[in-house]
Amino acid sequence: MINGIIRLFYSEIVKTKIKNLPSSEYELRKEGKDIQNITLRIDSVFFKALKIIIGIFALIVAFDIKIILGIEVLLLEVAYFFYKRKLEVNVKEHIENMKNSIEITRENILDDRGKSGINALITLIIIGVLTGFNTILVISFLTVFLFTIKHICSNIK
Repeated sequence: MINGIIRLFYSEIVKTKIKNLPSSEYELRKEGKDIQNITLRIDSVFFKALKIIIGIFALIVAFDIKIILGIEVLLLEVAYFFYKRKLEVNVKEHIENMKNSIEITRENILDDRGKSGINALITLIIIGVLTGFNTILVISFLTVFLFTIKHICSNIK
């Protein structure tokens, strides 16, 4: 019974102390912010290096399987690199516009036609791996790749 009374008083005291705390956000010390920024930079560099290593490994494996597969994977990685760069620029512009409270319409770079072109490229690569990359397949891959890149670039203004 005494323990229950002590818990009741303790919980009431804690509740009143919590209610009296300021409701504003707490700020980290400068050292804490510096450490947080350093760890974010290290994580960013680590993940970029990991992406590069995985890309190089995929290229090496693709070139070991077939030269044509390696070239196709290289073309896809280059297209992905340019798409990622454009996406980063769009995100940064959008963040700046949000900061300035300026509303702009979002440009859709990759529409349904572009997505179906990329799906066709991936399908052609899979079929090429299974069938041994005959000439017709390589020509159709290059044709679809060129038209898909042309379509994606035409959407970028």
